[in-house]
Amino acid sequence: MHGYRDVIAIREVWTTLLLSALIRIPIFSLGIVMSVHVVSSLHLDYVRAGAVTTVVTVATMVSGPWRGSMVDRRGLRRTMFPSLIITTATWGLCPWLGYFPLLALCAIGGLWNYPIFTIPRQVLMAAVPSSRRRAALSLDSVSVEICYMIGPTVAIIAATTIGTQITITACGFVAAIGAVGLMVLNPATTEPSEDNPVPPAARTPASAAPVVQAPRSRKVAWLSPRSASILFTVVATGFCLGGIELTTVAAMRSMGYPEMIGWVLAASGFGSAIGGVLYGALPRGASTALLLLFLGALTALAALSNGPASSAILLFVGGVFCAPTITSSVDALTDLVPPSSRGTIIGWQGSCLNGGTAMAAPLIGAIMDANGWQWGFLVAGIAGAVIGAAMWTTERAIRNRRIA
Repeated sequence: MHGYRDVIAIREVWTTLLLSALIRIPIFSLGIVMSVHVVSSLHLDYVRAGAVTTVVTVATMVSGPWRGSMVDRRGLRRTMFPSLIITTATWGLCPWLGYFPLLALCAIGGLWNYPIFTIPRQVLMAAVPSSRRRAALSLDSVSVEICYMIGPTVAIIAATTIGTQITITACGFVAAIGAVGLMVLNPATTEPSEDNPVPPAARTPASAAPVVQAPRSRKVAWLSPRSASILFTVVATGFCLGGIELTTVAAMRSMGYPEMIGWVLAASGFGSAIGGVLYGALPRGASTALLLLFLGALTALAALSNGPASSAILLFVGGVFCAPTITSSVDALTDLVPPSSRGTIIGWQGSCLNGGTAMAAPLIGAIMDANGWQWGFLVAGIAGAVIGAAMWTTERAIRNRRIA
């Protein structure tokens, strides 16, 4: 754990993690509170509540690469400022309006959402030496899991106590406090050498040529077959995680323990946090595809559960591979691009993860409706394991061919 002590000792690391959590906790809460608001306050059906979630998810997926690229080009403050204004106004107004204005504002808010994955990871990678990068990214993954465990639980308590309208508005303002804190501190998102390039006028003609070619080389780098295979693995990871969440809800309701849904999902998140800490302490990383293989296989085993306790234990064990899989994908993808393009590639990683999660809901839901909740875990897990095994086998074949 010596590596973690070195990382936490860096001011930019712990301040960024704390301020990012202040943004992430309310943002992670908005989805479930908005669904409750549509059903309980607007007195509409679950279909329209689900439409709100879908609109926000699609808008966030679209904005990921675009907002990540904005961080690369404009820096932290100029990227966060429009998000601060637009999202604060959006989440402050939408719960007080009717359904269709709310839907429109949710789309706008999703498009201009805070880059809650891109900016923290860029700051951490810029703040720590390369030998500690995996530990820093693992800390970020652990922070995400903790925020996921805290946010929805606290938000539901608040919504049932003071109402959904005030809760949604408060979420927007709490996130704004964290955003203002990050803007005031304004930590670097790239290494100092990237922040202070040699002025173009000082370059010789020979050294100027690579500058013209750099944007094209960055695009080719992240669009390579290697990055495409990692992003495909990320989509499969999102599908597996989305299946876990939906199937847990169905399983607990089918068993007659709907009150245990949050606790069982918290066990999965706790396992992920433990796995993230252990992964960051390892002397070397692991293949994203191999980690997905284990995540998928253990997720499929959750189909054997027969109560909340066994479900929590099995999902805890499978969750150990969740944060490492996500961390490994970010680490591998950012290795393929220069620091000046990290925001773009991290944005694509987030969009692919959200895309896989969005695909899981209708497909896994239809399978469970026809065959029972056990098939939700089986399909989500087997799909992840098969894709992980295929990608890992392909990676090894390519590596062996290069060695030969």
